[in-house]
Amino acid sequence: MNIVYCSCVNTNKDAGLYWSIPNQVKAQSKYDNVFWYNLRTEETPEWNATNLYHSLLDYPSGRLHALPKPFNSPDLVIFETVYVFAFNKFVYDVWKKGIPYIIVPRGSLTAPAQKMKPLKKWIGNLIFFRRFVQKALVIQYLTENEYKESGDIWNKNHLIISNGIAVKENVKVWGKNEQVVLKGVFIGRISIYHKGLDLLIEACMKIQTKLREHSCVIHVYGPDRENAKRVLRQKITDSNINDILFIEEVPIFGQEKEHVLLSSDFFVLTSRLEGHPMGVIEALSYGLPCLVTKGTNMASEIKEYEAGWSSETSIEGIAAALEKMLFERNSFPSKSEQAVKLAKQYNWDLLGEFASNKYKELLSRW
Repeated sequence: MNIVYCSCVNTNKDAGLYWSIPNQVKAQSKYDNVFWYNLRTEETPEWNATNLYHSLLDYPSGRLHALPKPFNSPDLVIFETVYVFAFNKFVYDVWKKGIPYIIVPRGSLTAPAQKMKPLKKWIGNLIFFRRFVQKALVIQYLTENEYKESGDIWNKNHLIISNGIAVKENVKVWGKNEQVVLKGVFIGRISIYHKGLDLLIEACMKIQTKLREHSCVIHVYGPDRENAKRVLRQKITDSNINDILFIEEVPIFGQEKEHVLLSSDFFVLTSRLEGHPMGVIEALSYGLPCLVTKGTNMASEIKEYEAGWSSETSIEGIAAALEKMLFERNSFPSKSEQAVKLAKQYNWDLLGEFASNKYKELLSRW
């Protein structure tokens, strides 16, 4: 089966797409003939290492018919996310040739996401994107919750295939004499509203006495966006929790990121909306219990596997989850084991084989 992956991803390493798409494409290539076409001019070592990556530097027209055979008339096209106007020429070529395609919206069709920049979305949907989604063979959601948050109003046909992760050799080791300080970590884009960092600050302020009693601290890592770090630091100072929440200056990647995760005790993500956050999946793979909101689309899995703590996407909910975590401090080693078990469900090789079988089944009925 010949598959073209079409994306428009930039080189921001803090974005989940930067890592998930090349891993997805590489895993799929073990079972199918795959071509990755990114409608931008950037290249990176991580993307080029797949030996499947092509950009506008290679094929500048952005058109399907310009791709080499057999990918100028593939069996299937997979579009990564929805709201990319650069897709339009490529999509029209796909429509003209009658080629079936799948869209991976990555959270962009959920009700909370549609409320962000609503006028721009309404105009975009009216002009192009609603028809783009409706004509898809299926919508590929990352989680069951993402599908429920999006509904059937876009397209009645859907399937669930999650993000993946490589199995880690190094995992968190819990000694008999645990550290006095309980270290939490957030790693991701410093987007205050999207990542719910304002909710986290308010929740920490609400139970700051208990957090201090348990010597609990949380370090926030990520690249700055629109002076968000300055805003967060001021809010932390105003809330008198400078000794609890720390906004780190420099984002972390690679071995440094691995070191921070392995030296932490839990991972926290209080997002208002997500597709299927790579940050949580990666933390789980290292054996870190995770505290997540329902907005992350992973609360149900964390709860089912007892791999951490879940909460409503609210100040009160996050505060209650933090309190529960402090009360259950002795359960961290067992939750760590469960975290690794959960992460193994997202093995890229297993997902690649599953996706290949699903796609062939869909095309046989098309």
